[in-house]
Amino acid sequence: MFKREDRLKELFLREVTAALRGVNGLNSTAGILTITGVDLTNDAKDLSVYYSVIGTAQQKERCERILKAAIWDIRQTLKKRLRLRVIPNLVFKFDSTPEYAAHIEDLFSKIKSEKKDTDAHENP
Repeated sequence: MFKREDRLKELFLREVTAALRGVNGLNSTAGILTITGVDLTNDAKDLSVYYSVIGTAQQKERCERILKAAIWDIRQTLKKRLRLRVIPNLVFKFDSTPEYAAHIEDLFSKIKSEKKDTDAHENP
């Protein structure tokens, strides 16, 4: 059985993702936005929404500005859609984990290719 906090996290993740579909500017030139997770404080008053952006540094900055500007609208959407007494304050936080994972994968690929080159030179 899930704890209430886990159910709320799932609910907020789903609803924030749905609300972001209606935010102007995110789907055009702001890169590819992915919501990677949410974290709810114990008192359920603050919700951290973690996101990543595939794109240039300018696209990441633009996406961050759009997200921060849309917080009030997203909260209003949540208030209308959810039957909860308290809708938490939203904070968008950049999640660099996908970029870091891609970087590590590139390093492993380079090591693997260097090993193949070294093996090819040693065993002609």
